[in-house]
Amino acid sequence: MAMQPFAALGGIISSLMGSMYSMILIAGQYVGLWFTFRKMGLPGWKGIIPFYNYYVICEKVWDTKKFWRLLIYTCVGAGSAMFGGLFMGLGGIGTIFSAYYNQSASPAGIIFIVLGASLVIASLVMAILLLVLQFRIYVRLTQAFHLKRAWAWGLLFVPFVMFPLIGLHKNIFYYGPQQFYGSTNQPY
Repeated sequence: MAMQPFAALGGIISSLMGSMYSMILIAGQYVGLWFTFRKMGLPGWKGIIPFYNYYVICEKVWDTKKFWRLLIYTCVGAGSAMFGGLFMGLGGIGTIFSAYYNQSASPAGIIFIVLGASLVIASLVMAILLLVLQFRIYVRLTQAFHLKRAWAWGLLFVPFVMFPLIGLHKNIFYYGPQQFYGSTNQPY
């Protein structure tokens, strides 16, 4: 009984430490983006504005149509996840009330659950499409710096490490977008 205030204090300290750690990682990524954009011959501030930095990267190394596709995947995926969770929750509440009053499951509750599950699956598909497109953009970016494809994987999964490496490393230079056998659509 007497240890509860200390347990709560430990939880607060733990969550603050996790938040500080996340903020440090995000700050490292934005510092790396600042210097990466400077290497690309652009003002550093363009690298730290969310969404706009992706637009500028797409404009610089590929095509701005890819940015708009990326934005659509993000918005549709987030909306599908949000409404899918909402519909599944409403369907679950309806089913719980039906069970509480000893009635069979309401058709509306089942429809809400199925619709919600479909939207959640759609959000997972959008997330996969988003990751694939983001990886292809990073492949273009790393090729503009004459780096290997492994760097694109690193940018996808640990951008808070890779962007500072690209931006601050003295032996990594920006060479510009690469032409891919006469086509600007295929990075491979």
